[in-house]
Amino acid sequence: MPVTRFLTLGSEGFGVYEPEEGLPPGSWKRVEAPADAVLCPGFVDIHIHGALGIDTMTASPEEFVSLCDWLAEQGYERWLPTTVCCKADAALSVAERLPEHPMIAGFHLEGPFLSPKFPGAQPESEIAPPPAFDDPAWCPVFRHPKLKIVTLAPEREGALPLISALAKRGVAVSMGHTDATFDEASRGFSAGLRSATHTFNAMRGLHHREPGALGFALFEEGLCAELIYDRKHVSPEAASILLKCKRPDKVIAVSDSSPATGLQEGTALTLWGNQAEVIDGRVRLVGTNTLAGSTSTLLDAFRNLGADFGLEVAISLASTNPRRLLGLEGPPGVLLTFGLDLSLKEIAHPT
Repeated sequence: MPVTRFLTLGSEGFGVYEPEEGLPPGSWKRVEAPADAVLCPGFVDIHIHGALGIDTMTASPEEFVSLCDWLAEQGYERWLPTTVCCKADAALSVAERLPEHPMIAGFHLEGPFLSPKFPGAQPESEIAPPPAFDDPAWCPVFRHPKLKIVTLAPEREGALPLISALAKRGVAVSMGHTDATFDEASRGFSAGLRSATHTFNAMRGLHHREPGALGFALFEEGLCAELIYDRKHVSPEAASILLKCKRPDKVIAVSDSSPATGLQEGTALTLWGNQAEVIDGRVRLVGTNTLAGSTSTLLDAFRNLGADFGLEVAISLASTNPRRLLGLEGPPGVLLTFGLDLSLKEIAHPT
């Protein structure tokens, strides 16, 4: 019986591997031979607002399970349902409605502690200043065992002590929807900030005299950087700059998928109090150029990254780097087999 040789990231780095007898991934050996297929760990998406018309803000436990079923077909192993700006009771409601499901790794609180200058498609009326960690309304959210990531604007008054308290709790704090200067972002990093939410999008840009939040994200080696790579949020050239500036393990592909993902072209829908429409593969607020999340999955991002930057980058950004950020240990529970043309051939669950 012929042995399939896979192009993948193995114990000796990126290369071609073939399984030894017994098949566990750790026992595969690297070989000098052409690859027959591509092997990739299951995708881990740390930033997703929904799909198929289902909104994580209002989804029932049954709808969350439906999303898990659909995302599993796209090659997902884990994901973080992500909120938009809301009051504490609404955020807590999302956390309490999350089913105990092996694909749901917790939740990502995006806002409401953002900059009013960079709301994106977030409900602007819900943007609020950061509270104290022990604020009676927000403390149950901040202490919730399923809280994994918080996106906030580090320049806002009260942000630094909140960053520090969340970081001590083991929550990954990310700067996003931010008008932070380079110095303000740096102070956030000193307080415990460890990533940048959808880098380039909804943040102060780089200027040669004031590098801003984007400049800090590109400059600081210890900071992870999310990247929405649907080729619509960020151009290939800008993505290339990010990948040249950051260490290979510090960029994380995210979908920022919205409830519009999986819906037909021309569909009109209401997103977080805004009227939106699906046009040319994008979801935009009606009458504006503002993107309201994306209509893509990490499967789309993986294929785009593989085609534009190579498979080593694609596997790192869509699988291994987000797994590391969330502290997911042990071998992946999902293995994806692609043809060399990046067509998805098989989804296996070795455990």
